[in-house]
Amino acid sequence: MKTYIILIALFCFTLLSCRKEAGEGGKASINGLVWLKEYNGNFGSLLLERAAYDEYVYIQYGDEINYSDRVKTNHEGRFEFKYLRPGKYKVYFYSKDPEDKDNINPEEMMVVMQDVEITEKKQVISLDTLVIYD
Repeated sequence: MKTYIILIALFCFTLLSCRKEAGEGGKASINGLVWLKEYNGNFGSLLLERAAYDEYVYIQYGDEINYSDRVKTNHEGRFEFKYLRPGKYKVYFYSKDPEDKDNINPEEMMVVMQDVEITEKKQVISLDTLVIYD
């Protein structure tokens, strides 16, 4: 009987001491707004500004190599990643490079990335407006 109680206590201790990694399964979330700025070919003149709807936004959990999840922005350019646990995340999307004023690589895209850390179980993080250049 003593052995049985010790095994149960050891199992409970092991179960409670496991630390969960960043990722799905929690109650926190990350949200934001993506804004589109459309320029002429050499980024000399701004032609249009609007919410960037139907654009993919990606998230990486912790130290994962590939993206862990992706969502599309809605008609207002808003996105949200729900059900996250405390941990470190990278939120990113692709954009044309506004520094390529000579239009040397018109099809080449750059990664716009923001590091985010969730520290509380029910935390809601709202990112600053993210800008896609086209």
